[in-house]
Amino acid sequence: MNNIANIADTVLKSNLKRVLSEGKSDKGQKIRPKWSDQTPAYTLKCFGVLNEYDLQKEFPIATLRPTAFKSGLKEILWIYQDQANDVQLLEEKYGVKYWRSWANKDGNLGLAYGRQMKYEHQYKEGYFNQIDRLIWDLKNNPYSRRMITNLYNHQDLHGMTLYPCAFLTMWDYDGEYLNMTLIQRSSDYLVAGNINVTQYSLLQHMIAQVCGYKPGKFHHYINNLHIYDRHIDQAKEIVKREPLAAPKLIMDDSIKNFYDFKPEHFMLAGYNPHDQVKLEVAI
Repeated sequence: MNNIANIADTVLKSNLKRVLSEGKSDKGQKIRPKWSDQTPAYTLKCFGVLNEYDLQKEFPIATLRPTAFKSGLKEILWIYQDQANDVQLLEEKYGVKYWRSWANKDGNLGLAYGRQMKYEHQYKEGYFNQIDRLIWDLKNNPYSRRMITNLYNHQDLHGMTLYPCAFLTMWDYDGEYLNMTLIQRSSDYLVAGNINVTQYSLLQHMIAQVCGYKPGKFHHYINNLHIYDRHIDQAKEIVKREPLAAPKLIMDDSIKNFYDFKPEHFMLAGYNPHDQVKLEVAI
């Protein structure tokens, strides 16, 4: 992958400009999110945003502000590899501590996120969890149009402390490249928009490698892309910044089993982002 002007930055700026200029406000409406002082956290939002990234050209991580590459990777491993909902495991194994706000009294997310990956479902070929089934299909029936993972299980929503935001992936093999679409119902875009792109690009790289394919196109659909009212000035600051060179993702190519990947098997070369902007997170 070449160090070229970062498409992730271009997409980030374009979406921020759109929501600042066209976004619809929910001020005064009945909403769930609140700030730490318990006042309503209102947003500007755009409906139905589709972004495309070509993983053969670059690894899509923004430089307009630092993106927590390693933390995002660890979350993906926690959800899809550990298949856990245990926030304490995330904290102790990986050192990622900002999920505590969503944990229940038992220190987990209930039936959310990794718990959905842990279920085994019955297929004609036997019982599989969703990741194992995806890998099985890609190796045995790669031209299938039924390769999907889904975290949004209506039957279990009552037992989830947090409804999944980025929740569904659909996979496609074209004879050379493994493509993937991520469906996201809601994106707190300035806070987490690019981390979701980074995370699922990493998942696509991992699945492609263990199946013997090249990672291809990544399509990211966001149903409700929003920024919060207390983030408008920071969004305007980000829009003024110029994109920097895209870094290069380096993966240990000896890993052939998805469950063998560890954080130390990944690094970014040449990642030199702009300074961070401080953002209060709505809950």
